[in-house]
Amino acid sequence: MRQRLDTLHLYLGVATLVQIGYWYLGSPGPTLHGPPRTLEAAVVNIGWALALLLVVPGALLHLFGELNRVPIGFGNWRLGLPLTLALGLGVVGLMYLGSGDAALQRTYPWAGDWPGRSGLHFAAWGALYALYYAAFEFFYRGFVLRVLEPRWGLVAAVWTQVLLSTLIHLGKPLAETLAAFPAGFLFAFLAVRTRSLVWPMLLHLVIGLATDAFVLQRQGLFL
Repeated sequence: MRQRLDTLHLYLGVATLVQIGYWYLGSPGPTLHGPPRTLEAAVVNIGWALALLLVVPGALLHLFGELNRVPIGFGNWRLGLPLTLALGLGVVGLMYLGSGDAALQRTYPWAGDWPGRSGLHFAAWGALYALYYAAFEFFYRGFVLRVLEPRWGLVAAVWTQVLLSTLIHLGKPLAETLAAFPAGFLFAFLAVRTRSLVWPMLLHLVIGLATDAFVLQRQGLFL
C-alpha cells in the first residue's frame, strides 16, 4: 500500500510537469495569435508530444512494472470498430460546420497549406498526425486514466483526465476548448469499453483530419 501511495505521488507530479512542458514547448495554444503554420513547426510540435506525452510516462510505467496497465492492442474490436465508424461519421458533419469558425481557420492545419497540396501530402500529414494523437491518447486515456483507476476509482480517474485534457487546450480556439470537455468523456468511454487506446486515437485522428480538410477546402487550398 505504501509503494502504491508513493508511486501515485510520483505519477501525479510527472503528469503535472509533463503537461506544463508540453503546453509551453509543443502545444500551439500559447501562440494562438500568430502560431507558425509550417510543416517544420508541426513536426517540432509532434516531436514534443511524442517525447513528453508518450516516452516519459511510458518509461516511468515501465520502470515500476505498470506499463501493462495501458491497453495498446485492439481490445474489443467488435465493439470498437463499429462504434468508432459511427461516431466518426457523426463528427465529420460537426467538423464541417465548425470549420467555418475564424479562429479555427487561423490555427489549422498546423502545417499550413502543405497538407492540401496533393493527395500524397495529405496522406503523409495524416501519418504524422496519427503519431501526435497516439501520444495524446497514451498520456490522457492511458497513463493518467489507468494509473489513477485502481487508486482512486474509475469515476475520479475519468474526471481527472477530462480536466487535464481540457486544460491543455487553453489558448486554442474557444470552440475547440469547450468541445474538449465532453470529448474527454467520449474518448475515455471508448478506451474503457473497448479496453484499447486504438479506437479513441482513431476517432481523435478523424476529428483532426476532418477539421484540416474542411478548413483547407473553405480557403480553396485543398488538393
